[in-house]
Order: sequence, then structure tokens, then C-alpha cells
Amino acid sequence: MTFTLFGLKRCSTCVKAKKFLEAHGHEVEIIDVREQVPSADQLAEWADALGWDKLINKASQTWRQLDDAAKELSSDQERIALIQANPSVMKRPLLVYPEGFKLGFSEKTYQEFVA
Repeated sequence: MTFTLFGLKRCSTCVKAKKFLEAHGHEVEIIDVREQVPSADQLAEWADALGWDKLINKASQTWRQLDDAAKELSSDQERIALIQANPSVMKRPLLVYPEGFKLGFSEKTYQEFVA
């Protein structure tokens, strides 16, 4: 099976997820969200499935560096604009596969997923 990982090429967690999947016989394409910013439609689809609270990483350094006004998000359009302007605020990696999405990486969760 081929998977798509949205994240950052140099993110250690994204690299671990990619290596884990490849070690289990899967092809993985990693898309760096800084180089190829997700479309509004992609972000809306991911948020519908996962929720904005999970998709936006409020523990990230990027989030902490935003001013308070930028953090006040009252609409989906504002959330989409925030991620598109600051792609590293998106939690990663985001694994996309035919049946859905997985956010973040833990070896245990991925082990159950590939089993």
C-alpha cells in the first residue's frame, strides 16, 4: 500500500513514521507542508475528520510565537488561513490513506494500524 505523509521533511517524528511504514513494506510519499502548502479543501477535509483542535498544534513553537490576535480563530476560513500562512502550526505527521487519516506518530498506534 502507498501512504502519503504530510509534515516536514526534517521533522524527526515524520522521519520516524516514514521509516516505520517503509520497514513494514509500504511505500511512503512525504509532502513537506512548507513547500507544498495544503489547499483549503484538503484542510477542511482533514478538519472534518479529525477536528481543528487536533489539526492545529497549540503546543508547537510556531503557535507560541503567534501574537494573541492571530490565535483568536472564530471561523474555518481563519483556521485555514492560519495553517496556510504558518504550515508548521499543523500537527504532524498527517498520514493519508484510502480509508482515512491518522494524526501524529506512535509506534504502538502504527503497529496496530499496519497489522
